[in-house]
Amino acid sequence: MVDYSKPHPAISEAQADKRLMQNNKNALAMLAKADHRLLQNDFRSASAYYGAALNLMRNLPMTQNLRQDSLRAQGTIQWLNDRFKNILIENLDKKGYTLDKRHKNFQHSLEMMLGQRQRPLAMQSYPQTPMSFYYSGTDYCQFADISDYGWIEKINENYEAIHTEAGRLLENKSRFNPYIQAQNERPQGDVHGLLDNDEWSTLYLWENGGPNEEIARLCPITHKTIIDNVPLCRITSRAPSIMFSLLKAGAKIPPHTGMLNTRFICHLPLFVPEKCGFRVGGETREWNEGELMVFDDTVEHEAWNNSDKDRLVLIFDIWRPEISEEEQKQIIALFEIVDSS
Repeated sequence: MVDYSKPHPAISEAQADKRLMQNNKNALAMLAKADHRLLQNDFRSASAYYGAALNLMRNLPMTQNLRQDSLRAQGTIQWLNDRFKNILIENLDKKGYTLDKRHKNFQHSLEMMLGQRQRPLAMQSYPQTPMSFYYSGTDYCQFADISDYGWIEKINENYEAIHTEAGRLLENKSRFNPYIQAQNERPQGDVHGLLDNDEWSTLYLWENGGPNEEIARLCPITHKTIIDNVPLCRITSRAPSIMFSLLKAGAKIPPHTGMLNTRFICHLPLFVPEKCGFRVGGETREWNEGELMVFDDTVEHEAWNNSDKDRLVLIFDIWRPEISEEEQKQIIALFEIVDSS
């Protein structure tokens, strides 16, 4: 019986990294990278690299060695999936979320995550297509109706102060970093031409669920207004994200979708020149300074700045209002297990 947990990489990880830097479609280097990640018990990265290697091998002329590598990659992916499923269910039970305690929508989403249930058939031209996690039972929208969001009043009250603090941040744009940055934890191509491209750059107040204390001190009113009043989506080590998003003059953000549909994304426009636009699904809107815009980022969306000045928007994420507090707790528990497995 094959022990998939003990691979024998053909080359060192340093060699694999070097070859992938030269050619990110090198299937054998991708496979070796996966093997090394598995040997380091980095199971999530290993799974991503095995999947990427297998996709690359499918496009190569089949040889005996390649067939063996392909079968081993498939077997390892199945082994990792089975391991993940067992850990996930075992730990949900330990946290008190046994099958009889799981919310119906959460259970359906869990089954979709584990490949035991199909996503519902989408009837919209621009359906929800989250890249990471699909949550069952959410209401479809492109832009959200914010008429009953009472917390917006506090943002409106403090808008001028928020605007002033953002203006000071813009005086030193070197603090901003490209929104999409190269990383070694996952296989990564040139994402829409934006990889390490500062035409779309960000400055985080909160990132991966934790504050950036230095930036918070530079814009205390912005920080306090959002943290104290907004129903932020809080998922351990993942959310909330609160950031200033800078789109440079002449830049575009190509059509894309977000990671999970348990949240809405909020845009507070701060500095918006003319000829800027934003499309979600089939609806296009302009940003108006001071007017909050809330949307589902798992619906295809894109943005552009056709002016000769930079655009700055404050972005943060909130729980979708139809997701109950109990559902939120189960979603948080799920991602805590995922991130520790």
